[in-house]
Amino acid sequence: MAKVSKLKQTKTKKKKNPNAPTQGHKLVWFTVILIAIPCLFVGYVLLTSMGGQGEPVVGNRFQKGDLDPKITEENIQSIKDSVSTIGGVEDATINLKSATLRVHLNLVDDAGGDTCEAVINQAYENINGILPIDTYFTNREDGKMYDVEIDAYNYIVDDAHPAEGQVYYKLTKTGAGSKVIDNLTSPKDEELVNQITR
Repeated sequence: MAKVSKLKQTKTKKKKNPNAPTQGHKLVWFTVILIAIPCLFVGYVLLTSMGGQGEPVVGNRFQKGDLDPKITEENIQSIKDSVSTIGGVEDATINLKSATLRVHLNLVDDAGGDTCEAVINQAYENINGILPIDTYFTNREDGKMYDVEIDAYNYIVDDAHPAEGQVYYKLTKTGAGSKVIDNLTSPKDEELVNQITR
């Protein structure tokens, strides 16, 4: 019996091999590091995105020497006062965004194409009298300058105003280009429009 109990004891007791490899801790730490790197990167991106949330991304396409001389609020108010006195203009709104002076002229409802074209040409001359086109709206060799857009329309289409009677003209002068007047309510290529709308 004593022999059997000794055999059981030797079977249950296993000797530890001092030469056996121990890889448990190294493998765990390696795995943690592999998972932590992308998690840290994603966390950083999320935190920086949340920090700038609600604010527009602002850039500046202009350099030193561009937009000089500057258009001031007083200039804009002078232009508004000037174009508001042109015959046939009911309302004038002006804004300066992205270095483009935009002038919107709402004319009387019965204004025709000739009236719209005459009004935008007169508004262009009034602007030239306050802010000379060659100085403010023409690029120089050492810098970019402003653009100007003038819209003139008789009404905005709604239930009381049909689309057939609307007249809408637009004058555009970029710093790098020349003055262009477009009739936005009349197609330039009637045949193409007819093919598309068939």
